[in-house]
Amino acid sequence: MKLLFGIFKREYLFQYFATISGAFSILSSGINLGWTSPYLPKLLATDSSIPTTTDEGSWCAIAPLLGAPPGAIIAAILVDKVGRKKTTLFMAPWVSFCFVGIAFSTTIWEITTLRLVIGSVEGALYTVLPMYIGEISDPKIRGFLTSTIAIAAITGTLFINIIGSFLNIFLSSLICATIPLIHMVAFSCVPESPYYYIKKGKFEDAKKSLQVLRGKSEVDQEMIAIAQSVVRQERTAGKAGMLELVTIPSNRKACFIFVIVCLTNKFSGKNPCMFYTETIFKEAGSSIDATLSVIVYCAVELVAVAMTTIFVVDRFGKRKLLITSAAGCSISVFTLAVYFFIKDCGINTDYIFFLPITALVMYNIMFSIGLSFGMVTVLSELFPTNVKAKALCTADTFSVLMGSIVSKIFQISFDQTGSMAFPFLFFSICSMIGVIFIIRYMPETKGKTLEEIQQLLIGQEHLVNTELALRQRAYVNETYT
Repeated sequence: MKLLFGIFKREYLFQYFATISGAFSILSSGINLGWTSPYLPKLLATDSSIPTTTDEGSWCAIAPLLGAPPGAIIAAILVDKVGRKKTTLFMAPWVSFCFVGIAFSTTIWEITTLRLVIGSVEGALYTVLPMYIGEISDPKIRGFLTSTIAIAAITGTLFINIIGSFLNIFLSSLICATIPLIHMVAFSCVPESPYYYIKKGKFEDAKKSLQVLRGKSEVDQEMIAIAQSVVRQERTAGKAGMLELVTIPSNRKACFIFVIVCLTNKFSGKNPCMFYTETIFKEAGSSIDATLSVIVYCAVELVAVAMTTIFVVDRFGKRKLLITSAAGCSISVFTLAVYFFIKDCGINTDYIFFLPITALVMYNIMFSIGLSFGMVTVLSELFPTNVKAKALCTADTFSVLMGSIVSKIFQISFDQTGSMAFPFLFFSICSMIGVIFIIRYMPETKGKTLEEIQQLLIGQEHLVNTELALRQRAYVNETYT
């Protein structure tokens, strides 16, 4: 209870509002991701009002993944030109328009195209929102706030599976079209990131923004600290291009850490576990309806992520959670591999009928306590202001590519061997390798400011005492005053 009150302090209220109203846009992303679960079987049915082949259905399913990279590139261009807030708001009308379009679509290719556009918006949002939330957050609750993005995505997927079980495409799409509008109204009331204002030299605007976000008028000390951070990053690196992500040692280290977390996330087997939930339930002899099984699966994940973000992440730190999460996922999918290996050998599995469901639920819980939001929190913290937009754009594209590859690996492995044992064993090994790399290279960022994290990556925690820092402080003081 003491921890709960510590998180929900009054001074954090506007940070909560800004974060939740921003993350509300990710609901549409989760809806788009989970849309095929309730509706693709209906489109593929012989009596479908929109005749669809399996090939057309597969393109419809992956359309959001194909759309994400262009959206990420657009956001990377806009976010430093017009700001984090305006870039986010610019996306809302497009999503609303697309859902209305889906409601009135008469062909599968119209639906596919509109889902691709929503996927582009998703790529843009996953580029700009981690940046915005990371920059407005107090270090004490930054882990909690950045994790709300994962909560929103899971909530959207759960929402579309629930309403999709009893509403047709027309009605559900019109309902979904209202969500971006609600987001747009709420998010228009929040301030722009103080980091963006300082980057543009608008110190008074930055101070007003910080006063609103912190709920107090005395913010000069934090203003000076943020300004020093931005000035150091901008003046040290100059105008950053894509090459600075790999040529500057601290950025290269940040990229390496993200690649570790991303590969562990994707190669833990999350997508196949989600796609084959129905099959695994059937293997266990479950009589639960397939749609209900997906709803239960998403609900378990939502509860696990919510409990973790509220009670755990800012208390124990993200590094420990990532290690625990990856190790738990490795054990869970290894258990699935063992079950299918026993079944493939023709051994009676009636006495362990509960094993697939138990392992799947445990996997979902373990994934939710760390890997589910690990990538977002890493992206929001590790990259300096001058390259953050390009880093998030590149990261989103890399993440989508890895997600597609791992899904293809599962399909090819299953088709070639006729067994799920081998791909799940592969995912278990990959997860355990991820644990080793996270232990070796992942720093703990709990309670640190964004500038302190940069100093940690640079390997110069004494930077504030150097002559360079003193010159920068004098420059900032002169500019600010």
